[in-house]
Amino acid sequence: MKIVFLVHRYWPSVGGVEKYVHELGRALVDAGHEVDVVAGAHTVDLPSREAHDGIRIHRFPALRSPLRCRWELWRMRHLFKRADVVSVSNTHMLEYYWRMLGPWVDPRKTFLIRHGMACTYPVPDSQKQRAFRSLALVSGVIHDGNFIEKWLEVAPDLCPDQGLSPTAADLQPIPEPEPESAVYIGRLEPDTGIGIYLDAVRILTHRQKRRFRLDVYGDGTLMPALKGTVERDALPVEFHGRVADAQRFITDSCFAFLDGRMAIQEAMARQRLVFAAYGDPLKHDYVGAESFSPHVVTVATGEDLAAQVEYYIEHLPARAALVSQAFNHAKMLTWTRTAQMYSTFWQTQLANPRPGLSRLCGARLAWLFEREARAVKHEVCRPQPELPLPGAPAASAATVPVT
Repeated sequence: MKIVFLVHRYWPSVGGVEKYVHELGRALVDAGHEVDVVAGAHTVDLPSREAHDGIRIHRFPALRSPLRCRWELWRMRHLFKRADVVSVSNTHMLEYYWRMLGPWVDPRKTFLIRHGMACTYPVPDSQKQRAFRSLALVSGVIHDGNFIEKWLEVAPDLCPDQGLSPTAADLQPIPEPEPESAVYIGRLEPDTGIGIYLDAVRILTHRQKRRFRLDVYGDGTLMPALKGTVERDALPVEFHGRVADAQRFITDSCFAFLDGRMAIQEAMARQRLVFAAYGDPLKHDYVGAESFSPHVVTVATGEDLAAQVEYYIEHLPARAALVSQAFNHAKMLTWTRTAQMYSTFWQTQLANPRPGLSRLCGARLAWLFEREARAVKHEVCRPQPELPLPGAPAASAATVPVT
């Protein structure tokens, strides 16, 4: 098959969606498929065309005007036309795709992937309505997480396990260091639980008098405030910023404090005990209602986390048992398996295509999304793009015209 992924950003940008699409694309290439990625150029020095790991990359100037972006995407229309599958990541990019190329979009071969934490808590009704209306724009919907259906109230056609690269079987076991260290990998944002992790470090070091340290890999809007807190309270925390392939540092510590599900499963493969904090019901389901959840220690407060860390420091057999269970789960996860699930699903859907839309209907959809984009300055769903697409699509619940 000829497969085109449309994403907001891609390699060399670092992020969960970027990594997911890259690893899935590589596995599809290894299976004999042709893979192209169309992405916004998130810095001005990126080439418009290049290849990486067997994947052809095509970039449009996301920092320029909507007219310039529309022109560049129109010039790439042959990619979308000749593709067997066009896979779009997240609702805002699907709306952007229709906004830019409405009359040339073929929903019969267009598919939507919703990745991870694609919405905020509480989820606005408008976000749920956008999720519902997206069903009319695609031939199938894939969710990267069981919790998404509950919170967006839209059922997916497929919810596959993520893969791991390298796989758990390919990793050389590295013995645990002293059990008084942890690594955090993730965004530094209010919903990630980073405040809970720092509270636990404060309790462990100041109250329990343990020589506990935390290394933080990631960046976000909370970075200045967190650095101020660490300096003020003299916490043994070191910030390393956003680092490519940060998962390689998981084995430097005994425990893993993690935000994203991909990082959680990578820590399982590296045989480290995972602690996952949540601050609201949505994040609770994100870390506590997935297939990996029985093998993760979930916590809601710094007090709870500190107590759990104390327990697993003192009880080595319990720690070893949970790490072993998690490793056995991680051994089942491969991108080859995930790619096979995707290709089988796409082929099944393409064999029974949905009715197409007329050029007039496509133009009306493009006009609808253009009107919404002009009506608001930003969209309500998180995560916000670091470098917004020109006139980011809105959260309006307007009805999609389908003929």
